[in-house]
Amino acid sequence: MKPWNERHDPVLVESSPDDAAASSVTFLRDRRDEDLRASPWLWGAAAIVFIAYAALSLMVANAQNASAATQAGVLIGAFFWPLLVVGVTCLWEERRNPRARVKTFLVTCLVFLAIAGTLFLSVRGYGLHRLSRSSFSAADFREQAGRCLRERDLACAESNWADYVRLRPDESFGIVNLGIVLNQQDKHAEAVTQFAKAVSLGEGAYDLFAYYADSLAKLGRTDEAIAWSYKALSVVPTLVDVRSKLAKLLMGAGRHYEALSVLQAFDSQRVSRGQPPYFAAQRIAIETVIDTGGLSVAPAEQEALRLPAFGGHFFAPVTLGTAKPAPFMVDTGASRTTMSEAALRDSNRCQRPHRRSQRRSRWT
Repeated sequence: MKPWNERHDPVLVESSPDDAAASSVTFLRDRRDEDLRASPWLWGAAAIVFIAYAALSLMVANAQNASAATQAGVLIGAFFWPLLVVGVTCLWEERRNPRARVKTFLVTCLVFLAIAGTLFLSVRGYGLHRLSRSSFSAADFREQAGRCLRERDLACAESNWADYVRLRPDESFGIVNLGIVLNQQDKHAEAVTQFAKAVSLGEGAYDLFAYYADSLAKLGRTDEAIAWSYKALSVVPTLVDVRSKLAKLLMGAGRHYEALSVLQAFDSQRVSRGQPPYFAAQRIAIETVIDTGGLSVAPAEQEALRLPAFGGHFFAPVTLGTAKPAPFMVDTGASRTTMSEAALRDSNRCQRPHRRSQRRSRWT
């Protein structure tokens, strides 16, 4: 056993010539690898694969018709994942040369391109549609169209509904759905053809009439669009979007009193049930135009005023004195007209009733 205070001096051990040479070779190789640069063709291949991957990502996300911010988000996300893989590999092996990083980026983009392509072909059904189109039944095309609509892929839905109509040309269900998809893609001339065919087969539904009117309006066929909007409201009077568009079409046709009547009929029923008016702002805009005389009255409206029915009643916009046009319920069998005291006061033409407790006055 050695004493505890025994000293051990360090001994310098000289390395052999072979070890020194090996260390020198390794150092030089590492330095050479760190200076390796990617060739232009490698950069070009990486750029082409990334562009293909980014374009397919936009198609999978169905961002072609989305806002610029949404498209930018999809592209940033597509660029983020390959960069993340490159960053992780750099942390894993610290001596990564530029050429190796570009190769990693290229391989990662290829992998994500394959994954995105598989999703695009399987989820959207493009692969099955191309390979098995001849063996698909009408039910298969209908099911696939539903999947495309859930993915907001209107082009895919159009293709499948077109094949559905090809197999069942006399079934209005597929024709209407094809027309709606065409309308949503702003293919209004084709949509009108499908809607007219569905109507000729005896199909009738509020959404068919509403989309038909919308496509006709986009094609500049205003009178037909107004007629089909009225048909849609006759089926479902509470379609506020159709009612609002109808009022705008009527304003464009110079039938502004009729437009005001369309909105007043709806709001009057809401007020009678204790609900706030829905079209207050739009009515104010129309009343302002009427007050300023900004629009010329259409010849048809000079001779007669069309009154839309709502809730079994007809409402006419009547101007009394200096007041704004107010909705009056038209009853052909009534012998008296009932007006509120507020309407009389706003008109500045009629005197207030003598009995202060009387809230409503009757005029013969």
